[in-house]
Amino acid sequence: MTAAQEWEDTIDGIWIEGDSAITIADLHRTARGHPSDKTMAQIAELFCAFKAYRISHVYRVVNRAADFVASFSYFDDTEWRRGMSLPLNFCAILNEDRTFCT
Repeated sequence: MTAAQEWEDTIDGIWIEGDSAITIADLHRTARGHPSDKTMAQIAELFCAFKAYRISHVYRVVNRAADFVASFSYFDDTEWRRGMSLPLNFCAILNEDRTFCT
């Protein structure tokens, strides 16, 4: 959410994608004006800051790279910067995705 707030003045739209069907359903309800809690209400405010938004569900098996980044960020206090080496197991996921998507 913090990263998206930094972009609200520079881009027109945002696409929220996730592999939790429950969370995506909550986001859809929130976008329709029915937030389930304070956090979802804050997310609704974020949606309104953009001219357009899209919310979609993807299955975890096709979302492995994002799942890796989220898990890595949760368990390790590392900030990834341009030019730094990526973990080898993450590179393997990216390579496999590239191989099977072409």
